[in-house]
Amino acid sequence: MTLNDVRDAYEGLSGKASDIVRQLSLAGVGLIWIFKSGAGASLSLEPQLMKAAFFIFLALFFDFLQYLVGTTTWFVYFRYKERRGTSPGDEFLAPPQLNWSTWTLFYLKAAAMLVAFGYYLIPFLAAKFGI
Repeated sequence: MTLNDVRDAYEGLSGKASDIVRQLSLAGVGLIWIFKSGAGASLSLEPQLMKAAFFIFLALFFDFLQYLVGTTTWFVYFRYKERRGTSPGDEFLAPPQLNWSTWTLFYLKAAAMLVAFGYYLIPFLAAKFGI
């Protein structure tokens, strides 16, 4: 196993986890929509569903920020290396700190989704179906 193999493994797994967060977000929004109360202008959500929606949208916001911050960070680093005379084929190591903000956002979005489902949606559904 090489260091590249390890990097490929965690990049593949984090990409899949991000995909799952997006799918869970859509599923959560769908569940909230199904269990909404009222119609038209009097549409309302139970407090538990409103809290779940907040954490779902927070997870989606962190997902967006992760890619926005990552793109910006790597673009700025690219321009920095380019201005310092690095040729396109040159080999070099990038500082690991470049990924700290994107990894932080990755874990924040996963945590927000866990809160949405673990504390709000799953208990809500369990109570609704008498489990």
